[in-house]
Amino acid sequence: MALALSLDRVFQHVSGRLALQDLSLELAEGAWLLVCGPNGAGKTLLSRLILGLDRPSAGRVQVLGRDLAQLDGRGMERLRAEVGAVIQRGSLLADHSVLGNILLPLRQAPLTRGEMARAARLVMTLLGLDGLENHPPQALSLGQQRRVELARALIRRPRLLVWDGLSDGLDPAVVREILAVLRSLRGGQAMALIATDNTTEALGDTADQVAVLSGGRLLFQGTREALAAASPGDLELGAALGGRF
Repeated sequence: MALALSLDRVFQHVSGRLALQDLSLELAEGAWLLVCGPNGAGKTLLSRLILGLDRPSAGRVQVLGRDLAQLDGRGMERLRAEVGAVIQRGSLLADHSVLGNILLPLRQAPLTRGEMARAARLVMTLLGLDGLENHPPQALSLGQQRRVELARALIRRPRLLVWDGLSDGLDPAVVREILAVLRSLRGGQAMALIATDNTTEALGDTADQVAVLSGGRLLFQGTREALAAASPGDLELGAALGGRF
C-alpha cells in the first residue's frame, strides 16, 4: 500500500514542553483523514510538521514518499508544489485582490496568463466565488475568506491537502457547504488531512478514517464506525471528543 503520509514515533518539544508524544500515523494514497481533538491537542503542530514548517525533535516524517529530514531547500520547494495548505485564518494578503491571492501559488509555475486565468476561474466557480475577483479580502465575510484560502490551496491541483482548523469561526451551514465541495473532488486522486475541533463534522461522511489527538498523543485512528463503537467505553477518548459521538 502506497502511503501519502507516514509519521513514525514522532516527538516534538515546544518551549521545553513535550507537545507531541510518540505519535505514529499513516494515510494511504487517495484516502481522506479527519484529525479531531480539543484545543491544544496538537493538531496545528501536526499540520506544521507535515508541511515542513517545523522539524520533529525525534522520529521521522514522510510526505508523498519523501523523508522531510533528507530534503534540501529545493527539494522542499518541489514537495510543497504538490501540497495544498490552509493552515490558519487571516493568511490572505490585504493588498491583493481575491484573484491575486488565489493566483499566488502559480507565480513560479510555467503557465501563460490565459492558463492561470482558466485555472483560477475553475476553482472560483467550484467554490462559489464568481464575481468576487476584484474584491479585497477584508470586504468578504469570514466564510468567503475561508473559501478563498481553500481556492488558493487547490489551484495547483495538489496531491495532498492539509487543512488545519476546518470549522474555525464558521457557521455549521458554511462548513457543510465546504465539505460538500471537498466531497465533489473525491473522484480524482486528491488526498486530505483535515484538522478540526468539531467532532460532529469529524464523524460526518467526508473522511475514510478519523484520528483523535489529546495532549499530544494519538488516542485513536480508524474508521468512523470503529470510533463510534470505541468511544462510549473509553473515558479518555470520549473526553477528547467532548462527549459528542
